[in-house]
Amino acid sequence: MRVIRLDARRDPRWRDLLGADGGSLFSSPPWLDSLADAYGFQPEAFALLADDGRAVAAVPVCRVADLLGERLVSLPFSDYCDPLLRSPADWRLLAEAVDALGLATTYRCLDERAAPLAGRLAVAGRKRWHGIDLTPDPDTLWARLAAPTRRALRKSERAGVVVHALADDERLLDEITRLQAGLRKRKYRLLAQPRSFFAALRRHFAPLGGWLPLVACHGERVVAVTLYLRWGDTLYYKFNASTDADLARRPNDALLWAGIALARRLGCRRLDLGVSDDDQPGLIRFKRQYGAVERELRVLRSLASLADDPHVTVLRARLHRMTRLFTDPAVPDPLCQLAGAVLYRLFA
Repeated sequence: MRVIRLDARRDPRWRDLLGADGGSLFSSPPWLDSLADAYGFQPEAFALLADDGRAVAAVPVCRVADLLGERLVSLPFSDYCDPLLRSPADWRLLAEAVDALGLATTYRCLDERAAPLAGRLAVAGRKRWHGIDLTPDPDTLWARLAAPTRRALRKSERAGVVVHALADDERLLDEITRLQAGLRKRKYRLLAQPRSFFAALRRHFAPLGGWLPLVACHGERVVAVTLYLRWGDTLYYKFNASTDADLARRPNDALLWAGIALARRLGCRRLDLGVSDDDQPGLIRFKRQYGAVERELRVLRSLASLADDPHVTVLRARLHRMTRLFTDPAVPDPLCQLAGAVLYRLFA
C-alpha cells in the first residue's frame, strides 16, 4: 500500500473511486472543474493505492496560495467533503501524507469520519447539515411538513407565486447573481460568489443534466431563485435567494416544495439542504419544518493551522474590514458584486 498524489479532475482512478464509494456533489468532477474555472484552484487527491494500482481510499484537497499564505483546503467553497475511506486506518495514512507537506490544512466532514485524529486534527467549528429522505410517497412527505409550512405553501399559491424553470440564458445567471449578492449583503453583511462561479457550474453541470435552477415569479417579476444541482441519486439545494419585499408571499417555501417534486420526478432518493451555522436559527427552523433529518458537520484543522501568524492575522482583520465597507447599505449593489468578484477567492 502506498499514497500518491493524483489529478482529481483528470485521473480515471479518482472517478473509479467515486463510483465505488459514492462521494458527493462536492467531490464530483463537474464541481471540481467549476472550482478550477472560476477560481484557478487545481484540485488533487491524496490516494491510497492497493498492490494492483487501484485507488482504494482518497482525500481531495486544493492548494491555496495568496496574500493570506499557503494552505490546503478540502475543499474550498464546498459544504463538506468527506474523505473516501474503507477504514480509520486509511484516514491515518492519508493524513500523514498530507501533513508531510507542512501546510496548514482544513477539512469539512459530515459523519463519524470527522472524529479528530489523535494529535493531528482539532475541531475548529461545527455546523448543521439537513437532508430530506424522498423515498416515501408524496402524501407522506406532505404529512411530514410542519403545520406552519403547509400554511405557507397555501399562502404562496393564493398570492399568485408561480414556480418554473427560467429559460437557460444569460438573464438567469444575472438573476442568480443579483439576488444572491443582495441577500448576503443585507442579511449577513457578506460578499457573494461571483457570476463567473455560477457560469462555471452551468457549463459543467448542464451537459450532464445536473443544472436545475427554479425561479419563483409574481407577475412578470422574479422574486426568488433556487439553484438545484444534481449528482448521483441526490438533488442539492445549493443556492437560494429572494427579495425582501416579497417574503410575505412565501416564494422560498414554494421553491423548496417544487424542488421536492422535481427530485422525485428525477428519481432522486434524497434532497440535500446543505449546511447552516448556529447563528442562522431561522434557516435551521425552515429546514426542520420540511421533515429534514439533521447531522453535525465538523470543520477540522491540522495543528499547524492553529498557530497564529501575526502577519496573516492583520491581513484577515483588514479583509473583514473591507467586507464590512463593501456591504454597507449605502454601497450600490453593483459595486458590492464587483467587490465579491475580486475578493471572494480569499475566503477559501
